[in-house]
Amino acid sequence: MLPNAATNFLYDNEKLSDYGMILCQFDRGGMETVSIGNNLTFNTVRTGMSDRNYLASVTYEEPLSTTFQICKYNCREENGYISPEELTSLLRWLSRRDGFHRFEIYQKGFEGTFFMGSFNNIQQLKSGQGICGLELTFVTDSPYGYEDIILDFTTAPSVGYSIFNMSNETGHLYPKVFTCKCLESGNLQIHNSIENRITELKNCVKDEIITIDGNHKIIESSVPTHKLYNDFNYNYFRLGSEYENNLNVITASLPCEIHIEYESVRKVGLG
Repeated sequence: MLPNAATNFLYDNEKLSDYGMILCQFDRGGMETVSIGNNLTFNTVRTGMSDRNYLASVTYEEPLSTTFQICKYNCREENGYISPEELTSLLRWLSRRDGFHRFEIYQKGFEGTFFMGSFNNIQQLKSGQGICGLELTFVTDSPYGYEDIILDFTTAPSVGYSIFNMSNETGHLYPKVFTCKCLESGNLQIHNSIENRITELKNCVKDEIITIDGNHKIIESSVPTHKLYNDFNYNYFRLGSEYENNLNVITASLPCEIHIEYESVRKVGLG
């Protein structure tokens, strides 16, 4: 419990007031608590003859989930009940076993944000002689949402391209699609400044298109005779983000046309 008179705190050399916030106590009447996908589990170890716990690893244990209700537009009218035919169509659409699907909310503040998940619980809301609505529970595949980012640019030995990785999670992410069209023949090295990381492909030819699926670590070439298993250094292209630095400067040893598609992490509430 913090002192009642406290209005500020220091954490990792930054103050709460630096973000325009102060400590306060809300009257919880009429309010609800909505998770924003930051439930971390700290796995610790303690050495002998010590009371101090040392951090071994950190994981997100639970994906985001939320429960909400739906009804017909004209639910207040006499024919506002959901018919058996309409219920069948809704269940066919929502209650599925074929994997996670894209879910978007049309609401201010959620523009461009989507979640991947599925409805694992659907219940009828009955009133009188009919079904007036449904209660749905949606479970996602992760503790956060995503935003699609698509980039197209040309780079060369003396011309870099700056990418600010605006993901809400530090670390690195692999694009789901990365294509590189070589405009000259030679050995290709793509350098990312933030990690000093080089993705190398030897023996490329002019107009060859290299395609990388970063999610599944698959690399392909438009030239069938290119022996990628010999010429690739297996450093798959990725974007980095550090707490105080998210600038990725991309340069290449050959003139290239590059196309990138990746999903940026968005830590927002779902509820």
